[in-house]
Order: sequence, then structure tokens, then C-alpha cells
Amino acid sequence: MNDPLIFARAVHFAATLSVAGAVFFQVFIAGPALRAGADRTALRTTVRLQLACIAWTGLLLCAISGAVWLVIVAQSMSGASLGDLFSRDVLGTVLLQTGFGQDWIARFVLAVLLAGTLFPFLSPQQIKPAWINVVIVSLAAGLAGSLAWAGHAVGAEGIEGIVHPTADVVHLVAAAAWVGTLLPLALLLTATGHDAASAAIALIATVRFSSLGIASVATLLVTGSINTWYLTGSIPALTETDYGHLLLLKIALFLVMVAIAAFNRLRLTPELVHGADSATSADALRRLRRNASLEVAIGAIIIAVVAALGTNPPGFEAIIHAHHSH
Repeated sequence: MNDPLIFARAVHFAATLSVAGAVFFQVFIAGPALRAGADRTALRTTVRLQLACIAWTGLLLCAISGAVWLVIVAQSMSGASLGDLFSRDVLGTVLLQTGFGQDWIARFVLAVLLAGTLFPFLSPQQIKPAWINVVIVSLAAGLAGSLAWAGHAVGAEGIEGIVHPTADVVHLVAAAAWVGTLLPLALLLTATGHDAASAAIALIATVRFSSLGIASVATLLVTGSINTWYLTGSIPALTETDYGHLLLLKIALFLVMVAIAAFNRLRLTPELVHGADSATSADALRRLRRNASLEVAIGAIIIAVVAALGTNPPGFEAIIHAHHSH
């Protein structure tokens, strides 16, 4: 994990999912929960500032890590020194004449448009244009999904060249809708529960997050299975290659997150809803905060594993290479 490319990829993935997650959380969870609850001007302001911090920090880290990632890839493609990358316009060539570079240009445009939309989206103004949610969700989904063209899903032909990239795009958007919304949820739960009104908002947010999580997990399972089939295709590719070992670790961590989410859904959320007294509800809310923080930590580890996966040849390629070497 000391490869600079892995570090750049990990930061970029985390930043991208965080930006998209902040947008999804406001549109699908926090916004409806705050509107349904009693007038909580202070809480609304707190949530807006938290989401703004996540979104703007994420965009900044996205830009920095994306630039570092581009430089590393350009240097790897050209074999040039760091100084020659600029003097010989290697970066320009990579940006304009490679699929990776064109994806990076598209992602830069999406990031700029998203930054411009964030100002009115996160403004204190209560009444916002009706179009803004549709536009910003589309931009956030595009920013997350376009990462597919920086991975192993590109380059295939025939039906695989359609199904695999599509599954990867949907997989990344679903990851942003679940993993990317965990940190905002943990922060919102921390800011609520001090009185009955804020506890009611926490309840609505938790129920809405649970519904979004179920849809996201189901999508991740389907698209993850498709990606696993195309990138491994056999048991030996999973059990006998570095790529397969990392993928199995990712799957194991994902299942741990699913188990925590199921416990939250089946045990803690009903206690929050039907708590016989305030102590029961308060305890459920406390454990939900703890579990959300735990899921954030596991999600960060999964992102690091995904970053490493992208620097290893897919399992089926490693198996073919091993057979040829013998």
C-alpha cells in the first residue's frame, strides 16, 4: 500500500464518493427529514454546514488527487521524468489522446458544474428552484459513475464492452448512495436526540437512510457479481491471485457492513420507532451513531482495497500469465 498511485486513487475515490454522498444525503434524507420535523432552524443550519464542509472538502481533494493520479499515469505511459512531463507536453497528449485523459476532462467539467450548482443548492434560502435537485443529483451521479472509465471495465469488446462498464457505473453510483451517505448520517445523528423534536428528525432520517441503503445494497450485490464474473471468471482467479485475494477481502468487508446495516434495520430502528420510553429511544440512537461511525471506518478500508485492486491485473489475466510462464 506504499504505491503513490494507490494512495492517489484511494483519496480520489473517497473524495468523489463523499461529494456525491453529501448531495444524495441532502436530497433524499436530510432535506425531507428536516421538512417533516418541527421547525429546527439551528439543526437545519448545522446540517447544511456539515454537508457543505464535506462537499467542498471532497471537491478540493478530488481535484488535487485527480491531478496527482494524472501525473502518475502520464509518467507511467511515457517513461518521462517529472520535468519532461510539462516541457514535452506529455500531459496534454495524455489528456487529449487517451481514454483515461478524456475521462479526466469529462470529470473536470462535471466537477466544475457541480461546484457551481453547490452554491444555490446549499444556500440558507428555504425555497429553491425546482430543477436544482434533479440537476445536482445527475451531476453527482455522473461524477461518481465516470470513475468506471479509469478502471478495468474499459477496453472490452462485444456485449462485455457494454454490460461491464454499465455495471461498473451503476456500482459506483450505488456505493456513493450508501457508503457516501454514512458520514453525513453519523454527523446528523450526533447533532440530534437532545430533545423530542430533533429525535423525531433523527427517526425520519434513519428510516429514509435505511430504505436508500436497501436499494443500494441490492444494486451493489447485482453489479458486484457482474464485475466479479468479468474480472475473475473462475475460482482459481479468486483464490490464487493477488487480485482475487484483495477482491475476497473487499467482499468480506462488504458483508460485515451489510450485517451491521441489517442489525440497524431490524433491531435498532424499530426500537427508535417503538421505544416504550425515552431511555430506550436514546439508547437505540446512541448505538445507531456508533454503528454508523463503524461503517464509515469499514467503508474507508474498502475504498483503500478498491484503490489497490485497480493497480493489479484482473484475476483472469494473472491466471493466464501464470499458465504461460510455466
